[in-house]
Amino acid sequence: MRSLFDDTKNPVFRLLCQIVNEIGAGAKLTRKEILNRIFALPEFVYLESPETEREEKIIDTLFRFNGAGFAEVPLAKNFSLPPADAELCWLSAVLSDEELFFLLPETLRQKLSARLKNFPPLYEKNFWRKLRADKSAADKIFSDKLSVAVKALTLQKKIICGKELLTPCRLEYDLFSDKYFLLVLRARTFEKISVETLDALTLSDENIPSDVEEQLKKFYAENVAEVTIKVRNTRNAVERCFALFGSFDKKSRLQDDGTYFLTIKYCTFDAEEIFEKIFSLGATATVISPKDFRERVIKKFLAIQALYE
Repeated sequence: MRSLFDDTKNPVFRLLCQIVNEIGAGAKLTRKEILNRIFALPEFVYLESPETEREEKIIDTLFRFNGAGFAEVPLAKNFSLPPADAELCWLSAVLSDEELFFLLPETLRQKLSARLKNFPPLYEKNFWRKLRADKSAADKIFSDKLSVAVKALTLQKKIICGKELLTPCRLEYDLFSDKYFLLVLRARTFEKISVETLDALTLSDENIPSDVEEQLKKFYAENVAEVTIKVRNTRNAVERCFALFGSFDKKSRLQDDGTYFLTIKYCTFDAEEIFEKIFSLGATATVISPKDFRERVIKKFLAIQALYE
């Protein structure tokens, strides 16, 4: 089976994995030799001033050098790396995007923006944001709902939705669908609700009980499910697959023929969402297990097929 590292996009990461394997096999490499190999990568050859400081810190973090100056790979070590310029430019873009102002208190956002004044935003939002019709009024309502949800979680307060009192637990964002979901405790049951569907959302004066976190952990442990699919790497199916399930825990296995086996772990209240996402992959995906999930997919395909006969 081919290693997943072979398909990793980051050349520095691939090289470091190779060097770790070489050291494990007995190679003797000095700090300078490792750095020279990194800067010999095509990605660095044409840079007048590569991020030398960051790369050196990566080396010093990943390896330990013995008395003879040769690198060793410690079995246990705490990792702490400085952010790259690209990461700081990305953060600058996030801090300057008015649609994301709700994420941080205004004073903190301005303070961070001032610290990043020498880092231009990594992207222009028009390059990636979905084209939308003029929905300024609707967007304002949605932004207000999102702000209430964030404030409730920050202050550990319950929320009022219409006339119903809810306990917020988690705020999730699905990048693929561009939607926010709020995980709430309602009548002793945890539910995942799209933020935009919450009606007349306001902040309550009632505090969130201190045992809610433990209740949530217990709920996750008792309501976990898995589905395994086989994905053929055609029509960008693999990229679509990882985008679709970006917010879920998963394990992947790459076969020699280029197909992927992907096991997705999810909570039972996400079952319908998981089903629809897998179904959207069409013929590029095959459900391996569990059997009832596989039979449900087949049944839906047959029902659709019958409409065209």
